[in-house]
Amino acid sequence: MAVLLDRMPRIYKKKLGPQGECNYAKTYVERPVAAVRRGSMSMRRASVQYGVPYSTIQRRFHGTQSLKYGRQPVLSDEQEDRIKTSLQLCAEWRFPLKSNDVRGVVQQYLNKLGVTERRFKDNLPGLDWFKSFMKRHPELTIKLAENTKRVRAGLIQEYFQHLEQSIANIPPFNIINYDETNFADDPGSVKVVTKRGAKHTHRTIDSSKSSTTVMFAIAADGTLLPPYVVYKAKHSYEGWTQGGIEGSRYNRSVSGLFDSELFEDWFITIAIPYFRRLNGPKVLIGDNLNSHITNSVIEECENNEIKFVLLPPNSTHLLQPLYVAYFRPLKACWRNILEKWKIKHRGVVPKTEFPRLLKETIETVGIRSMENSIAGFKACGIYPLDPNKVLNKIPRNNPANETDHNEQAWTQAIVEHLNRLKVSTATAVKRETEIEDEEEPASNFSDLSEDSDKENENESMSGPSTSVDPFDRDSDESTLQETNQRQSLKSQESTNQLSVLENMTLE
Repeated sequence: MAVLLDRMPRIYKKKLGPQGECNYAKTYVERPVAAVRRGSMSMRRASVQYGVPYSTIQRRFHGTQSLKYGRQPVLSDEQEDRIKTSLQLCAEWRFPLKSNDVRGVVQQYLNKLGVTERRFKDNLPGLDWFKSFMKRHPELTIKLAENTKRVRAGLIQEYFQHLEQSIANIPPFNIINYDETNFADDPGSVKVVTKRGAKHTHRTIDSSKSSTTVMFAIAADGTLLPPYVVYKAKHSYEGWTQGGIEGSRYNRSVSGLFDSELFEDWFITIAIPYFRRLNGPKVLIGDNLNSHITNSVIEECENNEIKFVLLPPNSTHLLQPLYVAYFRPLKACWRNILEKWKIKHRGVVPKTEFPRLLKETIETVGIRSMENSIAGFKACGIYPLDPNKVLNKIPRNNPANETDHNEQAWTQAIVEHLNRLKVSTATAVKRETEIEDEEEPASNFSDLSEDSDKENENESMSGPSTSVDPFDRDSDESTLQETNQRQSLKSQESTNQLSVLENMTLE
């Protein structure tokens, strides 16, 4: 049995035979059906004459042959067409999905329908299903995606070209930017007055590493949509939703972060009600996270004339209006309000208090919220459209040949500088040796006199010495002159010392 399993192919193809399909070509089925339609013969006679089963001719004649041979696919043709359209849209939005992502989307779809497919483990399709899906839809293909470096000027320019087409003739209140952020249970560090010289300064206040995720959305005209709060919990309670901003939504997840289900709920309960009150096309700008792309979201975008614009990877600090101009003052107000609460209370902020504190934080920002939102869209070059607002902040890279030339020039400069240091160091060592010889006192009068006689004899025979040490061959002419002058001074001093000694001896 083990041998048979090892030889079994991954995708089994049933052999044609008496009980198989396609023992005859399609033309053999089309001919008897056409003869019956013309009225030249009955179905029974056509079955006998052409050798096609009567039931097959009957189904083809009445158009009830809708099922495929063998076990039926998990998804219908209409459902697979939706998936195909969604994949094509994701590729156009410059966020193509991998095979694992496609399988995950199908798993989420089946879970939402409440369907349990026995052929899939935990409703997750296998690789065989994905390969068969690609064969059934030749319009799709698998290609090797090219990785783009982070925050390149070319990628940003491509994004603005796509954005220019998306927001053309669209009013500012129809352009929405969304992003999620965390509200930590930590007031943060502050500067306090303390004794000079103290290494560590502490203050008594409770804090923790817990946080609550909140999704915000703003329009280009400064309109703020109701926030969407996600608690880290397995269950949700009514007390966690009281005292907050009107229209806010509250949900929970095990990780406390947004997933595809929570994002879809935010999109349907917060974004769609706002867009339905507006006329004309709309634009939704946000991060290119995998959890933000689902079939339901794509279908709702198509039904409500919403264009989904995804930001390039690792460009939030440049292209996200909420991140650029809104979150920083909001977090500053949150820390101040949290600190006041911490002074009066102990422990972690309970979830029953969070809606009220969040409302107080947003109301404290007040009118600045609209001003910061408008400034954020302007700083990101979205509205009014101005790509230079962002492109001027990005350093441009030099061409490859220019970079190589600069590297070669820099290497040559380093080598020349080291050579100069080597020559100057050797010369300095020689000079120090000469100076030490000059300053060394004579041991006795006879040695000094003998040295002086020898030097005088050498000078009389060959004149002043102009020899240069091998270390000084590369030195310039000024260095050579200084050496000659030093040697002549040395000989004069020796002569003077000798004359003085002779006078002392005569006396």
